[in-house]
Order: sequence, then C-alpha cells, then structure tokens
Amino acid sequence: MPYLPPPRASSTPGTAAHRRFAPLGGSVNSPPACGGALGELMLTWKKRDAWIGVFDILGFRNLIRKADQDFPRAVLTDTLGELLDGLKSEEARQGKLESLVFSDTLVVFAPNLEPSSYGWFLLHCKKLLNTSIQIRLPLRGAISKGTTFTAEEHPIVLGPGFVEAYEFCEDQDWIGLILAPSATQALRAAGLEPLHHDFVSGSIPLRCLPSADVLAYRFQNGSANFDSPLLPWLREMQHFAPESAKVKYARTLDHIQKHYRYFHRSSAPSDSNSE
Repeated sequence: MPYLPPPRASSTPGTAAHRRFAPLGGSVNSPPACGGALGELMLTWKKRDAWIGVFDILGFRNLIRKADQDFPRAVLTDTLGELLDGLKSEEARQGKLESLVFSDTLVVFAPNLEPSSYGWFLLHCKKLLNTSIQIRLPLRGAISKGTTFTAEEHPIVLGPGFVEAYEFCEDQDWIGLILAPSATQALRAAGLEPLHHDFVSGSIPLRCLPSADVLAYRFQNGSANFDSPLLPWLREMQHFAPESAKVKYARTLDHIQKHYRYFHRSSAPSDSNSE
C-alpha cells in the first residue's frame, strides 16, 4: 500500500483541513483537461494526534489469487468478517476506536495521545493479533504515535505517525506486534515502561530498519500455568505454509517459547524432564 507525505492544507476550525487538487493537465485555476470531464477533486482531511496501529495480513496475495473461485471467496469473506468484527464491537465503539481497511492493510486509531488511552488501545491491538492467529489469517503489526491525516471521502492516510507504523509493520519478517520507536519513547517519557507490560527487546526480525527502541509483544499477558494456546494454530499454519514462509512461523514460535512465563518454572515443558 503506497503512502504520501502530509498534505499542504489550509486549516479550517476543528480537525478537518481542505485541499483542492488540480485536474490533470492544468493548475487549480485553469480549465480542467479533457473538456472538463474530470473537474476538481476536493478532499476533506481529518487530523489526528493519536496512537496508531498498522497491520497487514500475511499471505494475502495467495488468498486473493484464489478468490475468483466461489468457495475460497466465501471462506475469505467469512474469515475477514470475523477478524473485523472485533473492531466494531460495542467495547471498541464505546472507546471510540476508529479503523480503516484497504487491501491487506488495517489501520486503527486511538481517540487521542493520552497515556490513559494507550492501555485500552493496546488491549484491542493484542486481541486483533491473537484473533488473527485463531482464525488462521495471521497479522503483523506496529504501533506508533503522532499526527495523521485521513481523507473523509476516500481510504487515504497520510502523516508521520502512519508512515512510521507502516514502515515498521512492513519491515517485520514474522507474525508479531511491535512498538515503533516513537511509541516506546512516548511511553517512557510518560513514566510507563513497556518492558514491564509484556513487551521484550532484542532478537526482533526486522529486515532493514534499526531496532533501537523497538519492542515486541511476547504473546502473553502476565503468566500462566499452561503452554500458550496459540502454539497449535501457529504450528498448523506453518505446516501448510509455502516453504518460503515457514521461517516466519518458526521465528514467532521461537519468540513465544523463549519469552513465555509460567507461574512455577517446574510446570514449564523445558523443566518437566529434569527428574
């Protein structure tokens, strides 16, 4: 999904900004090209300063190649519907979670940048990731903070907050959820340490981007006395994945098992054979 730099907009009162785009072949004040058939495009921009999450669907190209067949298309429709239902839940609506979906990309916005909004927003991002694994439509995602602009008439997203989350989402080579540097830095500046809230550092599979201040969700909230329930779904998807994609699942499985926490270490599988 391509992105563009923030619009040069003349602001109006409130959160919306307007920009009048020139028709093809002329300036804003010149007659439209093609005998006036195109006219002028007026976009209304909504500005947000908020936490933002960007997710994309792993293996989406293979899915859409099969979508011209009735049965695969029906399965894809049902699975996507199940994934998106969480974004439309009563809890999400009450918290004013906003979202956009285009092609294989999901973008979610918190209502603001307050630290109090972060915990609630993070909970929904974690639920989205876990649900995607359970329904076998796995996601990778990144959370950032900053300014974004969305066009109210079309699914267009601009701004540095979106660009950072999008770039870190695309740069991951696994199934996972990370905090981009802006989010990690903002939380620490507010006195919140993500390492104390189920995020870990190190060994994050980024292709090109630097890993400084990038933290990864460990697929668990707190501790448990049982293995992660996500492991069987991930192993099943790894088994049926193309050879080129199996390593993505391997990295995720290794990450979960390395950072999973048990109430009693004696209950962990690695300790069960110590007798």
